[in-house]
Amino acid sequence: MANVLVTGATGFIGTHLVRHLTLRGDRVTCLVRSNSDRSGLLESDPEFQIGDLSDDQSIQHATQGKDVVFHLAGTTKTLRPIEFQRANVDGAQRIARCCSQAETPPTLIHVSSLAAAGPSEKSRPRTETDSSNPISNYGKSKLRGEIAVRKFSGSLPLSIIRPPIVLGPGDRDGFEMFKGIADWATHFVPGFTDHDFSVIHVDDLCAALLCVADQGKRVAPDANNEQGIYFASEQQILTYAELGHMIGRSLGKRRVRILRGPISVIWAVAGINEAISRLRGRPHILNWDKTREAKAGSWACSSDRLRQETNFLTAKTLQERIDETASWYIEHAWIKK
Repeated sequence: MANVLVTGATGFIGTHLVRHLTLRGDRVTCLVRSNSDRSGLLESDPEFQIGDLSDDQSIQHATQGKDVVFHLAGTTKTLRPIEFQRANVDGAQRIARCCSQAETPPTLIHVSSLAAAGPSEKSRPRTETDSSNPISNYGKSKLRGEIAVRKFSGSLPLSIIRPPIVLGPGDRDGFEMFKGIADWATHFVPGFTDHDFSVIHVDDLCAALLCVADQGKRVAPDANNEQGIYFASEQQILTYAELGHMIGRSLGKRRVRILRGPISVIWAVAGINEAISRLRGRPHILNWDKTREAKAGSWACSSDRLRQETNFLTAKTLQERIDETASWYIEHAWIKK
């Protein structure tokens, strides 16, 4: 049994990871704000440490005596780019620094994103040895976060995970795809060219995180050495249109209409969403920053290194995972049966 700390535990991935850790018998502590919604964690019954990633003292207290720290906290969308810096860079740096200062530094598993590496070439998924070229503000902040934590790799056992699109029960961003297909049997694909995409189910991502914590290699102090960095994805690479058809099958749709449109339409919709978001004070997932990523083309990555170095395997096929996700949305009344 390991003593584990999870940041970002109240988020979509965090709640699943806490469940996985609890089921295997680890003693789990979650670093949460005093006003965080912890309802999704109550079934797992972890310990809670009240704190904030802007407060070194609370981080030091939370990391004390831990064997492993999973750093999931961050933000994927914001109304102000400076928030990317605070959440994805400054917070990551504080976690790494506090872990490195512990009497016995824990293993830090830092969850980044494929966006930190950037888009891939058509028919050639990204590998860990490719040069990073992020094109969105989000991706650039995640890469800066990786650089920030790597500065402590000389005194801290550290691994970095870069997942692509993550789907699964409770995911509100991916839910919009499922809902559009459920309501209208229509799936919108930006642009007129089919691009490659990688995805991973949240339970498979959690399994990958545990594999890297237990068996993965650690980042070397050499800045040019990509050891200890892993892409985590399903082996199946598909187009965005194919993903829509798979979701349609999971929802019992005989046919899903693929609606294609120019990127200029996406820019216009994103602009409207940006204006509405500023009025409401809440960012929308389809914004200008995400449109930069949509415009870039393929977003595919290879998880060969992860499988070779940790024996990681996904437990089910991608279609089975999408079926499970659709069933969860229906069972929890997010989608009408």
